[in-house]
Amino acid sequence: MTKKLSLFTLVLMYSSAFSQVGINTDTPNSSAALDVNSDTKGLIVPRLTTAAVTSLSSTASEGLIVFDKEKKIFFGWDGAKWQNLGFEGNASNGSSQTGIIFSQGFETGDSVNYTTSGFSPSGFNFTSGSTTTSDAPASSSLFSEGIRGYGYSSNNSSATTSYIEFNTVDASSYTNNITFSFDIAAFSIGSTANGMENNDIITVDVSIDGGANYNTKLTLTGGNSSSATNTRWSFSGSGTGTNTYSSSGITVTSPNTNTGSGITFTGAQAITELSVTEIPNSSQLKLRIGVRNNAAAELWVIDNVKLQAL
Repeated sequence: MTKKLSLFTLVLMYSSAFSQVGINTDTPNSSAALDVNSDTKGLIVPRLTTAAVTSLSSTASEGLIVFDKEKKIFFGWDGAKWQNLGFEGNASNGSSQTGIIFSQGFETGDSVNYTTSGFSPSGFNFTSGSTTTSDAPASSSLFSEGIRGYGYSSNNSSATTSYIEFNTVDASSYTNNITFSFDIAAFSIGSTANGMENNDIITVDVSIDGGANYNTKLTLTGGNSSSATNTRWSFSGSGTGTNTYSSSGITVTSPNTNTGSGITFTGAQAITELSVTEIPNSSQLKLRIGVRNNAAAELWVIDNVKLQAL
């Protein structure tokens, strides 16, 4: 005890004599009150249980840093709430309050966290490269990021939907706005006159009970009326469609009011991102994307799928 008190006394005396403290250095950095120098060892901050971190909230001071040893996450107190100090959260290691819960870019190195089901799962295939001059839109990338997307094409006259269903995740520890989003484009393949109609759709379905029950929160249709048919657009468009989980399901489509056939949307007319926000932080959260078209020459392409707490 005497040795410990003596060492503590020396540190206090050193701190009071100098405005900075250096450990393993005689010249602490001028910007640091404490400069710990080592090429072989690290700094260990207090390691607390999740319950202890929560209990500390009532007395925490802005700037306090702790390590939650159960969630394996560094947290910092911002004066009002704990902030995850990591770059991304990961549901598999206990989740965090903010960050990416899962993502899927359909690249060769991505983990497969989805299955396909419904009318024609064989209609799903990876897409890469660009469309040709025989397609519409011509010379357009068949992905939004990386080098691959995930396309769906099927001659579906029965109006039955096929699905990309993502694995169930535990999002119970994510306390910020949970948002599911992805990029979408539509093409006419092998013809410059084909495309999507108002019965060709993409849906965003959310389940908070592990897939036992789904709620369709957002539907994108190809055409905006029965007469505005064969619509198509590339990933270069800037239109978006969004809805909140707490709202009733809605349908979005391009505001283009042209009639006729063979319409190529561009700019804000082309809805290239869909998202559902404010999703509950369920421990049994499951998402799926529904896809339907009625001709083999019609190709939906999905890419850059993300579930994240913003």
